[in-house]
Order: sequence, then C-alpha cells, then structure tokens
Amino acid sequence: MRHMILSKLKQKNSETPYSFKQRFQGIQRVAIIYPERTQWMRIARYALQRMYNLPEKFDYLLLVPPASSRPVLNIQHEYSDILHHPNKDDRLVLQSKITAFNPDILLQLEPEPSDRLIKMIKTIDTPLKMGFGSENSDLNVIYSQKESGFYEKNILNLIGLLETK
Repeated sequence: MRHMILSKLKQKNSETPYSFKQRFQGIQRVAIIYPERTQWMRIARYALQRMYNLPEKFDYLLLVPPASSRPVLNIQHEYSDILHHPNKDDRLVLQSKITAFNPDILLQLEPEPSDRLIKMIKTIDTPLKMGFGSENSDLNVIYSQKESGFYEKNILNLIGLLETK
C-alpha cells in the first residue's frame, strides 16, 4: 500500500494592494501652490471651492502670487506669497514657511512649473506631493498639462483623490 504524504503549503501573508484611500486618511494640513498666470488662477480658485466645501475640515496654507487678490474663505487657512521662479533666498524662506506649517500633503497647481520651483518642491519633506510637473519633479501623483487639456478637470481629479466616501 502506498502512502501519500501531503505537505502543508507555506501560507503566504495576504498583502492588500496599495490604496490611495488609506494613504489619504489622516490628512489634516494641506499646502497648495496656486498657479502664477491669472487665467490658471481663476480656474484653480473655482475648482478648489469643491475641496474647501468638503465635510472634512483641513487646515490650509495657500501659497499665492504676491499681486493676486486673496478672497475671504470660510475655512481654516493662511496665505503666503510665492514666487514661481524663486532664487535661493526665496526658496529658503518658502521652505521654512511650508516646513513650519508641516503639511500632510502638498498640491502643486502651477501647470508649467519652473525648474526653480521644482527644485524647491524637491527639498520639502512632505509625505505626499501631487500636482503638475515632469517625471523628475519628485511628485507622488503627477499630472501634465497639455495646451488642449482641461486644467480644471485635472484639478478636480486631484481633489477627488482627497474625498473620502
């Protein structure tokens, strides 16, 4: 009579796939780099109203061009000026300001970021960086803005990642 020996297969730890929803849990502070050009700024402000109206209450650091108007928002926020082509001293001041705010996420909404702006973003120690840039921009989620692309739709897609259902 033949005996069959069955060996137990080593059970693998079941790994759950990477989840954006898990990654976005616990976000409390959001830093947003608004775009430089007026046409992009208007679209960004309109699209961001959706995020500002979310039931989740975030604290915001809104980095805006110095000459832009600053609407009154009914959310916890502070404004800071940002130069989109910062020299070394400007970068240090901005890095210091952003680091002191200690954001959980940085949204970079300038559709055509300068090399200097990208260099500054790379030096900011933030768990999540999302927005517009190239492959070397050190963003976790990258959007690229084509001339014929829909800038508002791209921003709404970024905001959609933050919404928890």
